[in-house]
Amino acid sequence: MNAVTDILARPEDAAPGAGAQASTRAFTCALARSVAEMAALADEWRALERAHGRDTQAFQSFAWCMAWAETFAGKRGDARPLIVVVRSRGHARLIWPLMRTRYVGIVRAVSWLSDPYCQYGDVLTDLEGEALQEALALALRKIRGARADLLRLRHVRDDAVIAPFLRQRFLPAAEREGAPWLDLTPFEKPEDLDRRYNKNQRRRRKRVERRLREHYGGEVRFALLQDAEDVRFALRHLIQEKRGWLKRKGLVSRALFDPRLEPFLQRLHELSLRDDDLQFVLTETRAGDVMISWEFGLRMRGRHYAYITAQLPTATELSAARLHMDRSQRQAIADGMKVFDLLVPDNARKRGWASDVMPVREYFLPLSWRGQVFGRGYLCHLRPRMRQAYHNAPMGVRRWLKLLPFGGAQDAAEAEDATKN
Repeated sequence: MNAVTDILARPEDAAPGAGAQASTRAFTCALARSVAEMAALADEWRALERAHGRDTQAFQSFAWCMAWAETFAGKRGDARPLIVVVRSRGHARLIWPLMRTRYVGIVRAVSWLSDPYCQYGDVLTDLEGEALQEALALALRKIRGARADLLRLRHVRDDAVIAPFLRQRFLPAAEREGAPWLDLTPFEKPEDLDRRYNKNQRRRRKRVERRLREHYGGEVRFALLQDAEDVRFALRHLIQEKRGWLKRKGLVSRALFDPRLEPFLQRLHELSLRDDDLQFVLTETRAGDVMISWEFGLRMRGRHYAYITAQLPTATELSAARLHMDRSQRQAIADGMKVFDLLVPDNARKRGWASDVMPVREYFLPLSWRGQVFGRGYLCHLRPRMRQAYHNAPMGVRRWLKLLPFGGAQDAAEAEDATKN
């Protein structure tokens, strides 16, 4: 591997005291800048993930990161892997998956690897306390040498491993988000989910099922797809219907309209079959012989991530997606999941399903005058006003606003709710 290694932290990056300084000197830091160098990290990446990964770190898993890099990195645009690895005595102690990209064509940025596809950003590590702070300080020094104008880290949960470090060292962007989630632990079996519904809601769900059955001429069946060909076929339909829904709503999502989305998810499915922690989940609902709704999700350590849902236009008014969400939660309970994660953004519709909302924030660190202008000018002032204008504008104006170049190809502000309809 051609990564630069054995960079020791300067004394100013260490915590006070001789003990902290000695601990810092035990760390070395390396950068992996290509898909080949990422592949060389597979064993120690997976080992760290397996032993110390959290249920909220699916988007830092090797399978997710590698599938994205193999599909996107270096093929179009300017995104390149920048994986920071901190080692001690030859063992990986911290992996920080990042990438180099550009905003507005001229602002060189470092962001989470796979942004905007990743929904949560964090680091994989077995370190804590003072040692973790030292390792992150060393990693940050290494990133500063990557010739970037700014570090932009979106979607950081308040309970993320890296969150305390970012609060100390980085600046917060103006906007705050939230990730609604449902606690599944009170439900021992799928039928127990009925306790969440009142009498009218239970009647409404039965009415939805009856209408779907009458409209499509057959029984309503929910299935977790396992066969590779079934997954490929359903995934194609899910993406097509999601894009159709976005067009009808006047939304533009660079992420969801990227032609590489389907190959990325297909590759993720292949890699997840060989992964101990990350599970690729695709479900569909049929009424008779007609596929009417789908959900693509991920699972890790008892957490189900509801990532993309879609339904046929003819099924929208019949509330097929709402019925699918209910069935998906029941399937998660049956499979032993503890959390059903609805992901960002926070909205009233998702809160109707949720037990609570996890605060999610964006941080940035300017490294040049361009980074200062983009961070303080765009992220803190212009972008919030653009989003407010977008939400208040008619459809034609919304389409124009979404196509503005600010944020570049990696800015997912254009349709942050586009994954779910």
